Amino acid sequence: MKRGSEEKNHETSLSPLPLCHRNINIPLDLTVEILKKLPAKSLVRFKCVSKCWSSIISSRKDFIESIVTRSLTQPPRDAHLIEDLYNKTDECLLVISSPCHQMTHKESVSILGTAHEYARGLFFCWSYDHQEGAIYNPTTRQSFNLPKMKHSHPGICFFGYEPLENHYKVLFIPNPVHRVEQACQVFTLGDTTAEEQWRNIQNIEYLYPFLSYRSIVSINGAIYFLSRFKVNDTTTEYKILRFDIRSEKFYNVDLPKTVTLMDLCWYYLINYQGKFGLICCHQRMEIWIMEEDAEKKTQRWSKIFFYEMEGFGNWFISNVTRAGEIVFINTPLDTSRICYYDPKRNSVRYVDLKDSYPKERDWDKGLLIRTFPDYAENTMSLY
Repeated sequence: MKRGSEEKNHETSLSPLPLCHRNINIPLDLTVEILKKLPAKSLVRFKCVSKCWSSIISSRKDFIESIVTRSLTQPPRDAHLIEDLYNKTDECLLVISSPCHQMTHKESVSILGTAHEYARGLFFCWSYDHQEGAIYNPTTRQSFNLPKMKHSHPGICFFGYEPLENHYKVLFIPNPVHRVEQACQVFTLGDTTAEEQWRNIQNIEYLYPFLSYRSIVSINGAIYFLSRFKVNDTTTEYKILRFDIRSEKFYNVDLPKTVTLMDLCWYYLINYQGKFGLICCHQRMEIWIMEEDAEKKTQRWSKIFFYEMEGFGNWFISNVTRAGEIVFINTPLDTSRICYYDPKRNSVRYVDLKDSYPKERDWDKGLLIRTFPDYAENTMSLY
């Protein structure tokens, strides 16, 4: 019996080593392809395996782009940022939902201010009161505070993504009263080669961005925003500007012929299935889409939907999904229900976020909800 036991032990000692203990050199390209097949949550955990893996997952641009693209090809998911207006803290509730599963993810996050923008998996938050900004990545749970500027002039920041050079940029526009002293500035996320973190760019005179959730949209490497200017002491008009993220220059956007500068205050700026558009729900529903010819440098507007309708006085448009559904939030009557209206099919579906609120906080009154369609996972490191 003793000898048999020794033979058994001997056989066990000769068994092959597990794969993780073998010294196997896997080609880098093969490693990258294997990692691309893994879920984003697993990739975030596997950054601790080695410096090589960490660099691939969080810094290699083609790898990160493949994860974002893969996420966008999966069933659509929407991100909802819920803020308690009566609770004067920086904490918001982030809920990820999908048509297939009512709620797939929920977390409380501490982010600045009430001005929130989104681009390919990253959230940008700007505090008007404190003049501070931060970028948050829900996939990695990282938060990056923007560096301080060398001035104390108030202004507003916008956030956008440039696909050709794969850059995320923050645009700062100072208040008009300080426009003589200071130019607009740009910060590029992850740019370690710049001598100055904030760079001065072209100035724009006499304009001030219209501070509203409906007046900003980033699409196709450009940030569109609604601005206002005084014609005289009693008249204020509006115009749309386009900031090209790559060239860092401003351009005027021509309006549809039937839309006047005074009418713009009733319109929302939207990303309608990859194109810049305008939508109005004041006594009617009207959707305009802009076609651009880059070579001829021309713009052409098309009205794709018009319907005489009322009853939207208590609703505001939060966003538009990739499928063309308009996201409505009914406030203040029913803030927990989000309405998705498809104008082509004339169909409606609802997402109820009431069960997402922490019951101990009584988050059923005074809520501000922003919905960001087509949420994507992004393994990019913010620092």
